[in-house]
Amino acid sequence: MLDTLLDRSEGRDLPLPAALAERYGGPLRFPLDQTHVFANFVSTIDGIVSFGLPGRSQAALVSGGHPADLFILALLRAVADAVIVGAGTLRQEPASIWTPEHVFPQAADDFAALRKARRKPTRPLTVIASATGDLDLTLPAFSEGEPIVIVTTEGGARRLARAPKHVRIRALAATSAPAIVRAAQEESGGRLLLTEGGPTLLGSFLRDGALDELFLTISPRIAGRSEKERRISLVEGAAFDPADVRKQRLSSLKTADDYLFLRFASA
Repeated sequence: MLDTLLDRSEGRDLPLPAALAERYGGPLRFPLDQTHVFANFVSTIDGIVSFGLPGRSQAALVSGGHPADLFILALLRAVADAVIVGAGTLRQEPASIWTPEHVFPQAADDFAALRKARRKPTRPLTVIASATGDLDLTLPAFSEGEPIVIVTTEGGARRLARAPKHVRIRALAATSAPAIVRAAQEESGGRLLLTEGGPTLLGSFLRDGALDELFLTISPRIAGRSEKERRISLVEGAAFDPADVRKQRLSSLKTADDYLFLRFASA
């Protein structure tokens, strides 16, 4: 499904079943001896990751639902010990469940085999980050997305006092990126942490130096923006001076049809 043009990724090869390795276009490597935080996004050619419109903010509208993009999304969930999601993303995609089979069910058995080979639980832990605790606990993520934990502030924890028993609440002094990462690692017991937290959460991870890698799909679309329709870019809530930009190193480049699949390591 994916053609590999460049691969200089580092780490150990994960035990991908043959079908997953064929779809991915080769091995998938990650450092496994330390905590490793990676993000996954899809963007238009002009850098838009969300149209920011009521009912039309889903990433699938940016990607066009391309199978290769959905596969990458599912594969990264399958290797993750925890998937970190921001409250804003949850509100934009209320029907979502952050499991690999939810977005790419045709490879569910292979994803399960991968997790079994790595001696991991059946599903990654979903970590919802919310400073306020203002969440709709009737959404599928809470009723069908186990295991799940909400990381929030002390005030947010009080607001969530009536959460279902299977939803764990983790109160933090502040929902900073390092604190979220530390909580996700402790709650999941693993080191590979995927963030699908949205542009604002990504901005905080970059600002705090808490992101190790970025997987970025470039969709062959141009969305544009105007004063009336500002649109949302890859990074929100953080702006870096020219002398302090967050430099990246291209570690992988793959293609499928007219789509590009980039992997950047923090330099």
